[in-house]
Amino acid sequence: MLTSDYLLHCTEGAEHISSQLHAQLMRQIIARIQARASQGKDYILTASDKWRIQTLQDAGYLLEDIQKDIARYSGYQEKEIQAAMLDAGVESMEYENKLYKAAGLKPGPMSPYMERLMERNYRRTIGTWQNMTGTTATATQQTFINAMDELYTKVASGGMGYIQAYMEAIDKVATDGVLITYPTGHTDTIETATLRCVRTGISQSTAEITLARAKEMGVSLVLVSSHAGSREDHAVWQGQVYSVDWNSIGI
Repeated sequence: MLTSDYLLHCTEGAEHISSQLHAQLMRQIIARIQARASQGKDYILTASDKWRIQTLQDAGYLLEDIQKDIARYSGYQEKEIQAAMLDAGVESMEYENKLYKAAGLKPGPMSPYMERLMERNYRRTIGTWQNMTGTTATATQQTFINAMDELYTKVASGGMGYIQAYMEAIDKVATDGVLITYPTGHTDTIETATLRCVRTGISQSTAEITLARAKEMGVSLVLVSSHAGSREDHAVWQGQVYSVDWNSIGI
């Protein structure tokens, strides 16, 4: 079992790496916008089709840079997630071993089967994070295209000077950031999406290890924890004692 305080802080390393990645992506977008600004007022008043072609070319170069950044930060993130999940597994087992010993049982070290459970959950969590960052590359590119389209419209229509338009484009990008869009349409920042991904992976991994250990120790009664603020459909089954039918679950 992991305490709520442990779960609150266990993702901090992964969030920090995602925050660094997010900041780097923002710098890449802003640098591209600034490069266009340096070409002067006459350039922005070129024909719309020429402006669009140049924007798409810049977006292509931006995507290449973004993919390199994501690949670099992915290496850091994989190591961090692996370390976080390993620490969580050890923390959970140490807590539960004390309970088994207090009950007169003699729990052994982590079995090869439990290690495989941890590895499987780690791979699944990494896969989820990589899928998210894959959509981040496209989202970052689209953020740049949208900013340039809006900038061109403001200046070409005469509604705003080109310097002010560029400054507003940079300010909007810096304020809004780059968002990850889920299949449901829900959006999150890279940092929040990472927190959800890693915390879910840790929770699932330690839950499977807890069940595997319980089966190994011949224990079939479990007490489910409870916490304030849980969803209504969860609150009804929290804080209860349940009997596990080991023949009906794949542990």
